Amino acid sequence: MDRIISLSKWIKLLIVFLALLQVSSYCGTMVFGKFQAGEYVLTIDWWGWFSSYLAVDFTTPWQALAQSLYDAGLHPGLILGSVEILPYLFIYYFLYHLFGLYQQGQVFTQSNFRCLSNIAVVFLVWILLSLFYPMIIASTLHFSGTTSAVPVYFSLGSQELKYALLGMVFYCVAWVMKHATELQEEAELTI
Repeated sequence: MDRIISLSKWIKLLIVFLALLQVSSYCGTMVFGKFQAGEYVLTIDWWGWFSSYLAVDFTTPWQALAQSLYDAGLHPGLILGSVEILPYLFIYYFLYHLFGLYQQGQVFTQSNFRCLSNIAVVFLVWILLSLFYPMIIASTLHFSGTTSAVPVYFSLGSQELKYALLGMVFYCVAWVMKHATELQEEAELTI
């Protein structure tokens, strides 16, 4: 149990680091990057020692929408990228909370089940977001009179299938944890 508690502390720090890295690279790329071929790119030269390449790229159907938004004079990074980063932030939050429970020594609890099932729900909502958000954006721009140059996109691809698979895996693990919690509670009652 001590190993789980110790490892959870390090994993929580890693989750915070990854979340901060993703948000800061996103913000930096949106502010200082250039839009090229359906993605935002920022190249940083570190005094000739090495260079960094940051990109906010969109999945294939969103890439075409991003190009259409850019051609219409809109900022696709703010319209698409800010929504695309939200599921990651929710997943980071629930993982941080889950490993916080592990750090407290709570391995088989209802809270763990809720964290894991919330991650599964995020993946399933991510599928809906991926499918319908481009249509909502295009329709909103058409009906508001902002632009009619942005076509309505609907695409189901491998990215959505990956989200479905990950959602199902997290949901299955959540139910295994729930069952383990019930078995642990029963064992504690019989002792």
